[in-house]
Amino acid sequence: MHPPIRIRILASGSQGNAAIVSLRPRDAAPMHVLLDLGLSPRKLCGALAVENIHPLDIAAILITHADADHLHGGWSRNWPFQHAKVIARSAHHGAMVRAGIPATRTLNADPDADSKHFFPHIHCLALPHDVAGSTGFRISTDGVALGWATDLGQMSNDALAFFTGVDALCIESNYDLQLQQRSSRPDFLKQRIMGGYGHLSNAQALHAALHIHGQRALRHIVLLHLSSQCNSYNVVQELWHAHAPELAKVMQVATQTLALPWLCVGQPRMCNWSESLFVSQR
Repeated sequence: MHPPIRIRILASGSQGNAAIVSLRPRDAAPMHVLLDLGLSPRKLCGALAVENIHPLDIAAILITHADADHLHGGWSRNWPFQHAKVIARSAHHGAMVRAGIPATRTLNADPDADSKHFFPHIHCLALPHDVAGSTGFRISTDGVALGWATDLGQMSNDALAFFTGVDALCIESNYDLQLQQRSSRPDFLKQRIMGGYGHLSNAQALHAALHIHGQRALRHIVLLHLSSQCNSYNVVQELWHAHAPELAKVMQVATQTLALPWLCVGQPRMCNWSESLFVSQR
């Protein structure tokens, strides 16, 4: 039996963010979805080619927000996703048009908006990040669910409820509090990051994961968007092994430079699922 959802995170960090999600629901045709377009067209299309996925096979693109590390400027010169709908909250639509995304391809991800009618497996939630905010996504089918939350300054009760019940939680763990406070960064930047509308700390990410896990057991956790200046793999590992040793066994860290293996949601952490199982929509 093949897993209904799997994800491969291609890159995560301040230099670019992107992931591929492949869905195989029982009640609909298989489809491929992209999470953010923070890599250049050359890099992202190259990564798709390695997986034997053509840009015309992409059914939907989910944009968390329009910062350059989530929406690369190169897409204004090269837009190969002619069959894809781009799902984003209306607060980001203007920036997306300026970045080259055709307005005719965009669906509104605001509550009770049109994206739900096109993609009932995809649900969206506004998250606090700078002025325009970010967007969290929950992708579910056939009793399996994936949660995606990055670039958010805090995890509200509404957000905790939104992600409760997912099998896999991909969540930002941007900075270590002490490393941030001791860094040479200017005070205004530290305040922006730590003030509730910037990024999640390691401790905040851990606390959120523990809460969600307490409601229904998480089978996979992926930490996203680690700061290259105020965080590290070793710092994160020490924290999780000290305070959540059981969850540390199902936790992995996404990086800026090395794509993670495919993760089959609801099954063992790595998988080998042949793309030949998918019927091209071209």
